[in-house]
Amino acid sequence: MTAPAVSVVIPTRNRPADLRRVLEALAHQDYLHDQFEVIVCDDGSTEDVESVTKGFAREALQLRYVRQEPKGPATARNLGIRNARAPIVAMTDSDTIPDPRWLTAIMAAFAAHPEAVGVEGTVRANNAGEFDPLGEGPTNLEGGVYLTCNCAYKRAVLYSIGGFDERFPYPAYEDVDLAARALEVGEIVWQPDAVVIHPQRALTARAVMKKLRYWPFILLMGYRYGYLGWKRYPVRHPRLRVAALSVIALPLAKFRTAASFFTRKPAAATKLF
Repeated sequence: MTAPAVSVVIPTRNRPADLRRVLEALAHQDYLHDQFEVIVCDDGSTEDVESVTKGFAREALQLRYVRQEPKGPATARNLGIRNARAPIVAMTDSDTIPDPRWLTAIMAAFAAHPEAVGVEGTVRANNAGEFDPLGEGPTNLEGGVYLTCNCAYKRAVLYSIGGFDERFPYPAYEDVDLAARALEVGEIVWQPDAVVIHPQRALTARAVMKKLRYWPFILLMGYRYGYLGWKRYPVRHPRLRVAALSVIALPLAKFRTAASFFTRKPAAATKLF
């Protein structure tokens, strides 16, 4: 079998309906199907996601299913990288909807910038690019964010920098840590035409509190690279800055959002309290 031009790595844990949706989107890519493969990396699901992949492997995609015990998305993506056969490894999440031209745009960017080590693309909540008042999710509208729900790297570069740091156990900052190390090798180019829709999540008090467990890893970014997550947030005293952000700034910002919509959409706003 001829090696594909690009391998698409998708980590997943449960959410079979979401996985089916992203695989359907990949099955409708305008990129030649014999030129890309899909590797679904199951991070210890307790729901049956393997059966979802079998139907697509038979009918629409070059698809392989690999599984590990639950260790987090960084480890799951490394599993996919090790199994990738193509020189380019594209990444998305199991709850996204890649545009039909997603892979075509990514590969066009690599062709236009042969020295680049990676490509990042547009991430938005919906076709309008906006969240509901009490919705949230990752976005990348101008570049420099390096979200793993829409990026691609040369496989050789991923091997040379050691892949994802598996000490990042959550879906938080493992992507910008990888990008920071890749940027030491070469350029990650911005391709706005490579679009992925990342449907919004409900903004709840539980979601806000859940984010608090991510802060040790943004603190680690501060110590490693001198900035909090992204270069536009340089920091001299990361411990103090992270403490203020996690305990004061983030919760207050979320509650302020809820309060601003309380009179107009009280039912939605009260979900945060």
